[in-house]
Amino acid sequence: MDSHLLSTPQAIAERGERIYRERYREEYERSRIGAFVAIDVTTEKAFVGDTPESALDLARVESPAGIFHLIQVGFPAAFRVSYSGSGSPDWVFQP
Repeated sequence: MDSHLLSTPQAIAERGERIYRERYREEYERSRIGAFVAIDVTTEKAFVGDTPESALDLARVESPAGIFHLIQVGFPAAFRVSYSGSGSPDWVFQP
């Protein structure tokens, strides 16, 4: 994947939403309403937890250099954030 495609929070969020919609939404919205899913937008893997922290902790263990988009299952306007486990926490906002 071309890294410039994930150079802004908006690009990460759009990719994460697309991955979730195409690969995970149907299954998770049947069985995991309210859970949190961290989507690694580089590998398209999903990590589910009962809290945002538990989903991200699982994701960081398996994909320490991943770039994650977090979604609460079944809540379209709910808590959503993109996160990188590597480098400076401000990497996304650097010119």
